Amino acid sequence: MRTSSWSCRSAIILGTFVTGALIAHAAEQATLIAAPSDLKWADTGPQFPDTQLVILDGDAGGKGPVALRFRCPADYKFLPHTHPGAERVTVLAGTMLIGLGPKYDAAKLKEVQTGGFFVIPTKEPHYGECKGETIIEVHTTAPLGTTYVNPADDPSKKKK
Repeated sequence: MRTSSWSCRSAIILGTFVTGALIAHAAEQATLIAAPSDLKWADTGPQFPDTQLVILDGDAGGKGPVALRFRCPADYKFLPHTHPGAERVTVLAGTMLIGLGPKYDAAKLKEVQTGGFFVIPTKEPHYGECKGETIIEVHTTAPLGTTYVNPADDPSKKKK
């Protein structure tokens, strides 16, 4: 069977493109956080008052993978909301109570202890509480964002 030179050239060009993309991906800057004390925590902002966030890797406002940590105080409660990307969450400290659905229902909260893991699909309404100071690590896709199911629940929209 004879292969045309056009298809061979196309395969070479495609192979070169894929290899170049892989090399470009591998050339991203390495990240090393040697100790938790090296983290630069910042206030999360008005949508999650009294909480803190640190971006471990990625560009929160760009595109592509992002790894972050989120810290909330004891007894912190967050009402039903969604995010534009799926969240893969590991509880690093404390206990997270998590529920799925558009309405807050304390009876449906599931306890995720330190070392536990859960996934929230893209745009899945969820809510919860933190028992004790809680730190979670989230792997998601940028751009980051939060939309409250009930806009009146959004703390950034409330008058002070």
